[in-house]
Amino acid sequence: MQVGMLKLDGLRGAGCAAIISDALKAVKGVDTAEVSFEKAKASVTYDESQVSLQRLKVAVEEAGYGIAKPVHGEDGACCGGCGG
Repeated sequence: MQVGMLKLDGLRGAGCAAIISDALKAVKGVDTAEVSFEKAKASVTYDESQVSLQRLKVAVEEAGYGIAKPVHGEDGACCGGCGG
């Protein structure tokens, strides 16, 4: 199992978090999905042999929400400005 973190955009309340959580849980290969409205983040445990992190991002977008652009260091992503 793999754990992925998604920074979310467009959440307006706890109901939005519930919609995203349900959308992620509906994807084949997802074991758990915990969404925090306060932090605007989703933590997803999934089977990487069945689903990719990119597919999880698509599920969020199909539910009507966005994926925020990562800031340097967040979720292991680099902004590209330091070359590393």
